[in-house]
Amino acid sequence: MNQRLFTIKEVSMRTGLSTQLIRKWEERYEAVAPSRFPNGYRGYTGRDVETLLWLKNKVDEGVPIGLAVEEMKLLMPDKRAAAAEPPLRASLVQAPNELSEYREKLLQLFLRLDQAGAQRFFDQLLALHSMDYVLLEVLAPVLVEIGDRWERRDISEYQEHFGSHFVRERLLALKISYHRSADTPLIVTACSPGERHELGVLFFGYFALQEGFQIVYLGAAPSEKGIFDCLEQLEPAAFAFGISSERLLGEAKPFYEELDRRIAARRLSTKVFLGGRAIGEDRLMPGTQSIHWVSGDAHEAVKKMKRILG
Repeated sequence: MNQRLFTIKEVSMRTGLSTQLIRKWEERYEAVAPSRFPNGYRGYTGRDVETLLWLKNKVDEGVPIGLAVEEMKLLMPDKRAAAAEPPLRASLVQAPNELSEYREKLLQLFLRLDQAGAQRFFDQLLALHSMDYVLLEVLAPVLVEIGDRWERRDISEYQEHFGSHFVRERLLALKISYHRSADTPLIVTACSPGERHELGVLFFGYFALQEGFQIVYLGAAPSEKGIFDCLEQLEPAAFAFGISSERLLGEAKPFYEELDRRIAARRLSTKVFLGGRAIGEDRLMPGTQSIHWVSGDAHEAVKKMKRILG
């Protein structure tokens, strides 16, 4: 069975180790033995990522890297058996049998404002699962739970902000690993005017990157003038806005009608997509020609947008 190989840059993102340090541990201590891509670049397995995370945890505890590597080799003396069944996984994450355990652990790290612990656990999850799984099955439900607790006043506002900022920073950092040519279709993403819940649209941007689009993110509560200027100067293939409540959708209706008029007046092919909690069906916004409502989670919304754009 074929397995995904990761570049050294991807391994660096998942472990928090610099590429220089990974090479040093590999060449001086034989911590891992990567394969090679056809172009000669290093190719690391998921097990290599787990190994480097395990070593990083040991070094963070004060163990010299040389001794940590020797301990690792004692734990897996038969490399063939190790390749068949990774023994380090239980050391990295306590092998949760239920998805709820992942969510509960991350939730507690966020509520304690444990930045280092949350980063380590996030990296460990990425070593074991795909980014899509971590985003949709772990992070998104945890953030919904945090938001619900904040609305009930069970937790403080600073705890809600901590979790949101943690995810925001990591999603924005992912853009660095995607390189698009100048002629790649441009999607401008933003929160709907007046909207400050930005995680949904950040998730949307991540999945749009995977589908081959170029993404520009305008942030939370952008000004209407800024969006109109963006339309005029960039003429993007599409805008994608996130909106969380029917109240905000109603308040923003005049803005979207004006955006639709400007697209028609300039005879542009730009389309506008609205998604989020406030959108419960797929249809054109009443009275418009280019404003599309797309329901479902961010992943589903991107698939729908791609079909509409052709």
